[in-house]
Amino acid sequence: MGKDAAPKNWPSSIPYLSQPSYATHVTKSQLQVMRTRTPELTTEIPREFPRGPSALVKIVPINDPSHPANGQAGLFTAKHLPPGSLILPYYGVVHSSLPPYSAAHEKSDYDLWLDRDAALAVDADKAGNEARFVNDYRGVKERPNSEFRECWDIRRGEKCMAVFVLPAGKNAGKKASVGVGKGEEILVSYGKGFWSKRRDEHQDDDEGIGHSP
Repeated sequence: MGKDAAPKNWPSSIPYLSQPSYATHVTKSQLQVMRTRTPELTTEIPREFPRGPSALVKIVPINDPSHPANGQAGLFTAKHLPPGSLILPYYGVVHSSLPPYSAAHEKSDYDLWLDRDAALAVDADKAGNEARFVNDYRGVKERPNSEFRECWDIRRGEKCMAVFVLPAGKNAGKKASVGVGKGEEILVSYGKGFWSKRRDEHQDDDEGIGHSP
């Protein structure tokens, strides 16, 4: 993993990535899937999209007792972002979701599917970019203003996940028609599966069973 130039407020203990990192166990056939564009994959990261720290966003410490991420950080816009626009790719360690490799990622809050059929996911827990600071909208706003979306990175010739502003009219109410304003927090929906998994983990902890810390 490289030690690329990091943005302001980036945690010093976590490597900053300006491109994905691949676990050594990822197979040649899995890499081939990542580098094969399917017809339905129409969303793109354009060739001219800049690498490295993004000028569109900023990492901001959260000091608000009412915020679910109080004491942590969130990702906020540095300028107005129009509806449907690309914010930034989601970088982390690309890994197999099959045992035994999946065990190291079971407790991660930063693990996203890349390709279920190929059993590939990307985890930004131990290394990543600004996208790892995107919070869930629950407890912050009534609706998300952004979303994770699978796309094709023209620059690298491979699949990836990225964060986009919600298109006008998609789950974001009337404000979706104007995008995300400058200084607003970028919020997505982690999905019900994420929260049900976390609830189960907390129950296991309370009962004294489950994974070791």
